[in-house]
Amino acid sequence: MQFNFQYIFFIFITISSCSFFDNKISSINIKTPSFNILQKKISFETSVKSDVYITYWIKGSDSIYYSSNSFNNLTHEISLLYLKPESEYSFLIHYNSDEKKLKSDTLSFFVDSLPDFLPDFTLLKEDDYEFNGYIFLRTQMDPGIQLLLDDDANIVWYQKSDTSLSRPFDISSPDSYLSQYNPSLIYEINFIGDTLLKIDTKNEILHHELTKDINNNIIALTYEYKTFDLSNFGGGEMDSIKGDGLVVYDSSGKLVWKWNIFDHEDPLSYKNINSLKNDWTHGNAIGVTHDNNYVLSLRTINQLWKIDSKNGKILWKLGLNGNIPIEESSFFYAQHAIHEIGVDTFLLFDNGTSNERMISRALIFSMIEDQFKLLHSIELPKDLFSFKQGSVYRFDQDKFLFCSSTNSKIAITDIDGKILWNLSSNFSFYRAYHLNTNK
Repeated sequence: MQFNFQYIFFIFITISSCSFFDNKISSINIKTPSFNILQKKISFETSVKSDVYITYWIKGSDSIYYSSNSFNNLTHEISLLYLKPESEYSFLIHYNSDEKKLKSDTLSFFVDSLPDFLPDFTLLKEDDYEFNGYIFLRTQMDPGIQLLLDDDANIVWYQKSDTSLSRPFDISSPDSYLSQYNPSLIYEINFIGDTLLKIDTKNEILHHELTKDINNNIIALTYEYKTFDLSNFGGGEMDSIKGDGLVVYDSSGKLVWKWNIFDHEDPLSYKNINSLKNDWTHGNAIGVTHDNNYVLSLRTINQLWKIDSKNGKILWKLGLNGNIPIEESSFFYAQHAIHEIGVDTFLLFDNGTSNERMISRALIFSMIEDQFKLLHSIELPKDLFSFKQGSVYRFDQDKFLFCSSTNSKIAITDIDGKILWNLSSNFSFYRAYHLNTNK
């Protein structure tokens, strides 16, 4: 993934707060990436190898922010993120000379207004509700845009791609995220915009999910195909069935494990397979367990499967027509975003359907020794019903971040379902994540 930079502002020749020290700062350059005007990259040189950092603040404000560090270098480039649009900032460069701590003169830059192509947001929230960190979103449009919003729904960061972006993305660390750029390209990118890892999956066609396991491997869903005689089911003698698979890549991009549903499940055991053949199981999410096995969400058949990450064996099937006893009131439909939130404890976005239950909800349940136990559910109001896509994630221990994709809404509730934060947009989003980071 390539981003171009627009170089702006000015160059300072030489700056030092005390001219009699040998270490001096020179060639200061401030540039704004074309993909994010809320970011500044400040580059400069020191005449002696130095550890440096920058403090910066909005003019007239008492709040001071600290950049990351550049260690033991002559040339330095430091990015300032999460800047406020239409604001003038002051900043100081802090550096050292031997044991002396030095700083530059006070410098400044201006942040332009946000571009028109970004989504619009309308926020309703409880007066006293606020949260730390940001909401991470990705538009479903061309060109693709990724966003971070603060608790007042202000855009504090964005990156604009030159093409549409595939649905799969995930937070890989407080400083970076995973992104599927097209059906056969995986990127890990930091919020500065640098590519940390690129994987060409070649013939492996990815879809819907991209995440990391506990060994820092990247795991993704794939499409798999196999030909069957479906003449006894109302189909043809050489019909292709589309199913799902899993691929795992290590941190160097090497394919280290692969799973194919056709090796472990017989599609001919499904009486309605002819009607399902174009998208038999519709995998849409992978949950990684504490013991590094995988829980696969299969939307079409309303089931969750636990997969042994070593031998590929299906350990259990939970849901409608599964092999784990479950009360009818706990059935889930068209589900998304399965993930583990504690040992053997899971959180699931249960979409619901127009035929069975037109209510979307969060389900918290345990699976201990192959026994299902519903621990809690949070039902959303009807105006947040999303029959497809969507997600729910817990943060701050007892808050729940919902993405209602078909309504272009993001909501935060408490454990009782009270809506604390309700965001509407003119764009839809596949998922919404909470990012813990230093503001």
